[in-house]
Amino acid sequence: MDPNVLAPWRDLAIVWLGLLTILFVAVPGVVFYFGVRGIRAAKRWLRPKLLLAQVWAKRIQNGAARASARVAALPIALSSAGARMSATARRVLAFK
Repeated sequence: MDPNVLAPWRDLAIVWLGLLTILFVAVPGVVFYFGVRGIRAAKRWLRPKLLLAQVWAKRIQNGAARASARVAALPIALSSAGARMSATARRVLAFK
């Protein structure tokens, strides 16, 4: 068989395989490109909202810490005052 007879079909097959390769590479590439753009846009839209939520959570945490410190301060102050008076009374009674 003469190789020149199959040469056009060989060239057509090479072109066809090249087009299929471009298609199989281009479709995931385009999907990936637009996916990355969408994720970046979502992060750009979401970041200020998450920052605001973080600020409010920190404000609530600080307020709760201040309130719990104030609530706990009274029993601690009473207990320490009682301990001071008890120690003072023992020292006065033990002094002779």
